[in-house]
Amino acid sequence: MAPLIEIRGLVKSYTSGDRRVDVLADLDLALEQGERLAIIGESGVGKSTLMYIIGTLDRADGGTLRYEGRDVTGWSDDEISALRNRTIGFVFQFHHLLPDFNALENVMMPALIARWDRPRARESALELLDTVGLAHRLTHRPGELSGGEQQRVAIARALILGPRLMLADEPTGNLDPGTAGEIEDLLCGLNEERGLGLIVTTHNRHLAGRMNRRLELREGRLFVLAE
Repeated sequence: MAPLIEIRGLVKSYTSGDRRVDVLADLDLALEQGERLAIIGESGVGKSTLMYIIGTLDRADGGTLRYEGRDVTGWSDDEISALRNRTIGFVFQFHHLLPDFNALENVMMPALIARWDRPRARESALELLDTVGLAHRLTHRPGELSGGEQQRVAIARALILGPRLMLADEPTGNLDPGTAGEIEDLLCGLNEERGLGLIVTTHNRHLAGRMNRRLELREGRLFVLAE
């Protein structure tokens, strides 16, 4: 079986004034189906850039990106968007929930955008909010939820289209240790129960320690993290 993700020779740079900044340089990465992986590194080394490229929200300057054996590097924006919608769920440090909508409506939103009928979207959102332990907070808006509850809503929203991969960029970065532990348990449980591929970027060594593998991003490449 082909890896869920396979990256070869990834290159990404930005221009800052008259200076070119090389962020990713000849980077390789593979993630097997159902595997969970931590990427750690100092702030500013390019972890979020890498996640955006893996998640097809940004394009590399060079190299190849394969999903389940398919080279998607040269796909059109429409083809990439369709792949992203059916394959990838995103969870960020800042949850990006819509403040004027309640928890149920926030989780339903990707399904409605994907043109699901409202009853189907609502049923799926209800099931997911129950899965993440928020069946009792359906009608609360983000401002009425704790930080951990907001992140649980964001996780439910990331799952509604049935992705095979979840990308979590510093998912516990704004949470107290106790709440962070609950989010760790939830992410690891979803990986195990649903067979989701999971990649997290994190400064949280405890979260990193719960992944199958730990890699460090430095000088534009990934290195196996010394224990």
